[in-house]
Amino acid sequence: MDPATLAAEAVAFVTPYLLDFAKNLGADAASEGSESIWHWIKGKLASPAGAEAVGDAERDPKDSANAQALQAALTKALKADPDAAKALEALLKTSGATVSSQTATVTGNANKVGQASGGSSVNIG
Repeated sequence: MDPATLAAEAVAFVTPYLLDFAKNLGADAASEGSESIWHWIKGKLASPAGAEAVGDAERDPKDSANAQALQAALTKALKADPDAAKALEALLKTSGATVSSQTATVTGNANKVGQASGGSSVNIG
């Protein structure tokens, strides 16, 4: 999976944890998974810019700019370390996150392409 998509999946998965959603759910697997992924992300983003993105996300997880900065910092870290990207993808899968990846190979002219996931459908007419 490409680093940008993987980072987006990870940030989306930990956001409820950051919003203190885990307290409302109790100690279920999803909240525990979110916590472990959050600690993994914090460990990977140890640079000054990464630490700033982590701190901002912790202080105000509702601010979309903070989520975008966190995603950008994580994407950069994952691009620099392909093994970390593989580890994060595996951690997301074992934590119950929906990790999706789609590919379309199109050849020829005047093609129409549609992709769907999660029980969605695409009609092309």
